[in-house]
Amino acid sequence: MEASVLFMAFTFGIHIVLVNLGIAFSTLVPYLKWRGEKSGDSGLVKVSRELMRFYAATYALGGVFGTAFTVFLLSFYPGFIGFAGHLLLIPFGISAVFIIIHFFSIAAYWYGWERLNVRLHNLIGIVLALSAYLIPLGFRATFAFLNIPQGLRFLDADGYKAYLDLAEALGNPTFLPLYLKSLVGALTAGLLAVSGSYAYRVLRRGHMEEAWRRLIENTLPWAMLGLAAMAALGFWYAISLSGVEYKFNNIFGGLGWSVGSGIIYHDYSWLFLVKMALVAIQVLAIAYVFHEKITGAPELSERSLKLLVLAGSAGLMTIVMGEYLNAFSQYPYFVADITDPAVLSSIPEPLQPTLASILDLTRTNPLASGRGLLALTIGAMGALLVAALFFLYVLLYGKEREG
Repeated sequence: MEASVLFMAFTFGIHIVLVNLGIAFSTLVPYLKWRGEKSGDSGLVKVSRELMRFYAATYALGGVFGTAFTVFLLSFYPGFIGFAGHLLLIPFGISAVFIIIHFFSIAAYWYGWERLNVRLHNLIGIVLALSAYLIPLGFRATFAFLNIPQGLRFLDADGYKAYLDLAEALGNPTFLPLYLKSLVGALTAGLLAVSGSYAYRVLRRGHMEEAWRRLIENTLPWAMLGLAAMAALGFWYAISLSGVEYKFNNIFGGLGWSVGSGIIYHDYSWLFLVKMALVAIQVLAIAYVFHEKITGAPELSERSLKLLVLAGSAGLMTIVMGEYLNAFSQYPYFVADITDPAVLSSIPEPLQPTLASILDLTRTNPLASGRGLLALTIGAMGALLVAALFFLYVLLYGKEREG
């Protein structure tokens, strides 16, 4: 696989974990604060503020890795960016608008804490959550287009020009299941990650605060429900991909499920199995905690706490594996359906060679692919990763040392 793809996968993997955590935080923070204030539970309000502090910090870190991914994409594939930027301007614009709204809602919610009227602050919290849900809308529409270029049209005026029929593009069969699966997956993984982080805190400190216990016990049923919903949405998405022979066979062909010719160009069924194993870890961990609670255990045992830490880590890794599976399964093309003869025949002859070039992931910009520059990039990425890990370490443990 090309070095360019690996660079993008690395930065995108970190970015997507932080983004998915953000979707969960944007839901949990306003909800816990509202519930804590309504019930007079200062412990829940304190937890809400802790999560908000972590969210504000990791949101910035996610933006750094998102920017790095964009720079790699622009450097290695300028032709694709030019084509996609023109064609998918509206979906990108939708996400950009909600990114801006979300940024200002984070700032307003954080600095408005205990300064603004409670109702106004709660209203900002609703905007915080809704904007987080709507940011992926445009990006998932773009990913759906990369599955099936539905809505791609051409004008024959002064040469062929491509444009997007937005109404038809929104009817892409892979769009809705992918978007809903992304939201539910983010909330599920985020809930488990938060539960796991507080379980880890209990293991470190040796005691359980009441607010932590309620948080863990209240989030686990929703996480289990989310995993069940993910199974249904994942099946829906898989069915929608059955119309994309190349990609479907790369994901499921190795397991004996294939469509059309059944040809497997790049077998990523192993990555699908890794993802399913991570899901199984989460299900079994939650089931064990439920079993322990049903049998009358007054407190979560050390084993349950360790399993929750494992489940939280597995939840975040499931997000990464799912994104990699979705992306790698169409390698070496940007658009998976470009291998379909019917799609190729719909592209005007003058544009076929151009599109074949800019949609090929193996054809990188030679100016960005020199060995010296790649070595420099690896060094810079290593430094960025070390800085990010140090930042997270200080964020997680700095307060504890001061205490």
